[in-house]
Amino acid sequence: MGLILKKTDKLLFKLLQLALDTTGALQGLEEAPSEEEWKAIYKLAKRQSVLGVVFNAVKKLPENFRPARALLLRWSMDAEGTAGMNKLLNLEAARLTWVFEGAGRKNAILKGPANARLYPDPLSRQCGDIDIWVEGGRKGVTELLYKLNLLNAENDDHAYSRHHIHLPQNKDGVTVEVHFKPASGIPFRNGALQKFLNEEIRKATLVPEGFYSPSIKFALVMQLAHLQQHFYSGGLGFRQYTDYLMLLRHSTEGDRNAAVDVMKNLSMMRACGAVMWVLQEVFGLERELMLCAPDRKRGERLLKLALAGGNFGQHKEVPKPKNVFARWFKDRLQALSWLTFDPVNAVFKELKYWRATISLIPKRIKRRRIAL
Repeated sequence: MGLILKKTDKLLFKLLQLALDTTGALQGLEEAPSEEEWKAIYKLAKRQSVLGVVFNAVKKLPENFRPARALLLRWSMDAEGTAGMNKLLNLEAARLTWVFEGAGRKNAILKGPANARLYPDPLSRQCGDIDIWVEGGRKGVTELLYKLNLLNAENDDHAYSRHHIHLPQNKDGVTVEVHFKPASGIPFRNGALQKFLNEEIRKATLVPEGFYSPSIKFALVMQLAHLQQHFYSGGLGFRQYTDYLMLLRHSTEGDRNAAVDVMKNLSMMRACGAVMWVLQEVFGLERELMLCAPDRKRGERLLKLALAGGNFGQHKEVPKPKNVFARWFKDRLQALSWLTFDPVNAVFKELKYWRATISLIPKRIKRRRIAL
């Protein structure tokens, strides 16, 4: 059975298109949603982490089409909070840029504030953390963070991942990930991906917000690789798809052609076609801006996942089995179900799981603890 969309899903799509339209061609909604529909739209936008963006569409509507006053006021406060947090992130991104610049290290902001500046209203993008790439590799970046007192022995517990280091949250509630690699890996061709990213990120340019932003070509490849990682581990919401839409809207034909040349060599085109379909269905992405032909079958799976789970799959309502072995079996079946979507990525993801699981067996035996 194909994907079945609710009326409120379609209304949210129209509002997103209206909010992100810069041509003035879109005229809004054909009829005013009911009070209950507005409540459902608000809830859905919140789950998808696009409240601030959608509120820009609400402001474009005639007064008799808008939500009731109580919801409108609540939504306005949400949007103001998002705008304020974006300002804090921009200030912190600029401050860190010059801290690392002063230490003689090239750096660039990944995703987050770099994406937000591309939006029609840059302060409407719901904030996450700041991802900043700093040259020097894992060892060099770690030593620099200690030298700058950004990391110390008291707060470096669990700070490391395979490609970045978590800094402690600052007094304003801003969290930062310092990347010694521009992005995590992809199946079997990770060396080629990292080579491209490390060469391209050095072309980052200083933007008016006070930080270095990578090229659109870099962002198109890196962020699709990032999207791929999350397809198989919880899913993605509309915030990440909106980011990718903004990249495409600010790309040149040369950017897109160059990005596709890289993606074709990195087993990314199945995911690319699926994302293009989602962007077409939800945001009305123009055909001339697509990186490849939209893939409806795979795209429907991604959209279904987004609607069910919201931002990074955090709002899934399907309870997990309480029994650890039942949960493990369900997770393995779920992992295998991605074989029809993208066999290369699905096999790679499962191999990584088993490698990590087997490597932990001695520790679990020592602790007398069974876990899967």
